[in-house]
Formats: sequence, C-alpha cells, structure tokens
Amino acid sequence: MHSDSTRLSIVILRAVLAGMTYDAVATTHGRTRTEIERRVKYLAKMLQRQIGIEGLNPEAAGYVRTLRTHRRAVETALGCFEMGDTRLTRAPPRNLTDQDVHTVIHRAGLHSPAPLRDMALIHIVLATGARPLEVARFEISDYLNPDGTVRANSEIRASVSVNRKARPLFFRSSAAVRAIDAYLAQRMKRCGRHPGADAPYRGFEPSERLFLNDASEPYTVHCLDVDGRPRFLCRQMLDTYRKIFKRINLRGLSALILRRTVAVRLDARGADVGQIGLILGIAEKQAVRQLLPRRPDIAELMTDLYSDFDSPAAALPGPDSRGRTSGNS
Repeated sequence: MHSDSTRLSIVILRAVLAGMTYDAVATTHGRTRTEIERRVKYLAKMLQRQIGIEGLNPEAAGYVRTLRTHRRAVETALGCFEMGDTRLTRAPPRNLTDQDVHTVIHRAGLHSPAPLRDMALIHIVLATGARPLEVARFEISDYLNPDGTVRANSEIRASVSVNRKARPLFFRSSAAVRAIDAYLAQRMKRCGRHPGADAPYRGFEPSERLFLNDASEPYTVHCLDVDGRPRFLCRQMLDTYRKIFKRINLRGLSALILRRTVAVRLDARGADVGQIGLILGIAEKQAVRQLLPRRPDIAELMTDLYSDFDSPAAALPGPDSRGRTSGNS
C-alpha cells in the first residue's frame, strides 16, 4: 500500500506524461513548481531503479521530454509499481564487484573502434563519479597541470557541473590515470604532433576537450528548453556509453550503476552521506541514501548485540535446595 505522498507523486507523473507543464500541475495541486519537478524526477528514477523502463537511459530519467517520448514504457513500469509487481522486469545490479569492474573494463576495449578511449571513459566515471554530460565537458586543464602532471585534486567547474555548482574532482586512481594517459598519448600520436618534453599540458591546448567523439571532434552539448528552463544534454556521449555498455554485454549496466558503485565504495570506506553527495553532485540526502545498501532497522541492530562466549549461562552456578547460590561464599 503506497503512502498518500507516493500516490500524489503518481498522479503528478501521469499528468506530466499527458503533457501538462510543471507550472500547470503545480497550480492544480497547490504546490510549488520546484516540488512538482522534484517529485517527477524522484519517482521516475525510482521506477527505473526498482522496475526498469524499457528503452530509457537511466541517466536521462529526469528529463520530461525523454519521459514523454517513452510514455508507454513509463506507464507500464508505473502500473507494475502501483500493483507492487516487479516480477516481470529484471532490475539491474545495484553496484559492481571487483570482478565485475575487471570484466567491464576488459570488455570495454573489445571490438571497439576506440578501445583506449572507451576504457578511459569507464575508468573516469568509476574513479570520479562524474556524469556522462560532465565527462563530455571536461577539458585538458581539468586533468593536467601546466607542467603536464596530473591534477590529483581538481575541480568540476560550475560551467561543467550538471547542477551548475562547482565541486571537488579527484584523479587519485592510479588505474584511471594510466588509462587516460594512454588515451591522450595515442591521441597526440594520431594527430601528428610531436611536442617537446617540456611542452605545457603535454602539447595539448588547455581548453581542448579531454575526450573526443568517433570523428575526433569535441562532443556536442545541446541546450533544451524544458518548461521554460534550460536543460543540457549530450546525446553523442550518451550514445558512446550506450555502445560501450552494449559491447560489454553485462545485464543492466549503465552510467548510473557505475556512479552507484562509487557511492557504495565510498560508504564502505566511511564516507558520510554529505561527502558522497558532494562527489556525485547530488544535493538531496535522501537521493544519496537511495544509492546505498539498505540499512538494518533498530530491532535488527539490537538483536544479539554481543555474545557471552566465555561464560555461557549453562555453566553458571545455580541455587541449591535452600535457594542459595552454590559455590564459595
């Protein structure tokens, strides 16, 4: 049985799918536009996570235009959710094991027209938690210092970040650095440039994109007008990741799964919800918690909190026939 709040979110999502704007729905229900947008995005992403929406890229589940394009699939998932029936769909894995990561990276380079780039694209999400749109916007200077060394402690600039807020960017994974360096070295060689050992930024222009598409051009980012607000989308990068995931052939794999793996591993290392949200660019703590393993309830936590291995109850001295405890007085 769904709560009143969840039932309201379902009604709101159906209205938006039918073509109503956020403002119109907000007026109808006496809510703010921000709340309506938040409810739609949260429910859509929950449907994708728990039920699965056929044909919809998980990273695009928050875009109204995309949801309307996949309206029939969204409504099918919504119907299953309302009935509590998740048996007809196969939920993707929540995160990747070490063996999964090895398999994903290995397969990313198989049968690829750009194996070094594609392996680096997997590495950079697993190492930084960045979104595909943000990866498409990264520049050489985001990764390299002027002297050619790697910026271990970098920053996702506000103009790059999906939520338009700067946040920390760390290139502290040796595996990811090796992969990105190999891709950049191959790219420099293919373009016929031969920079000297002391060339700034290893011979690249600092404003060059860190990754290029299959045509060796910068990924194109489009600005969409969604209910009067600008929304940015990089279809080329999403398509690149879609092809990579298809070649990897691991059920349910997506950029969201890679980012969830980052969240789970940070949690295992003791990071709090705020730190994880900062790395992933997620402001709402509840949205971060949805990425993490289920927490036990208080009753589970208190069950057999300790075990008295050294002095089992059976070995304790009991009362004698007079009600006194046996043993030395």
